[in-house]
Amino acid sequence: MIRRCQDCFREQHIVLWPALSRSVNLLAILNVSLFFLTGAVRTGGYWFPLVSLALLALASLLILLPLGFHDRLGYYLLNVALCVAAGWLLGASIVYWLNRAS
Repeated sequence: MIRRCQDCFREQHIVLWPALSRSVNLLAILNVSLFFLTGAVRTGGYWFPLVSLALLALASLLILLPLGFHDRLGYYLLNVALCVAAGWLLGASIVYWLNRAS
């Protein structure tokens, strides 16, 4: 099954990497617009949006760097895991923000 997943990824990695790159950019824009432009993040306060942006920056860096691993499934899954963790922190930040606003 792992071999089949790797073969499928090698066939479609040209489509998957740009989709991941666009989702990273969308999450970063959403994070900045929700928390930094509205003033919800203050110094010494809530750190989840900052950590989320740091994870997204790391994922973007790994996407852009020509390390030679772009055709490997594990490298792609590492980037997806970083994006999922950043999305989870963004979701937790939204829940925190909504609880504090009401």
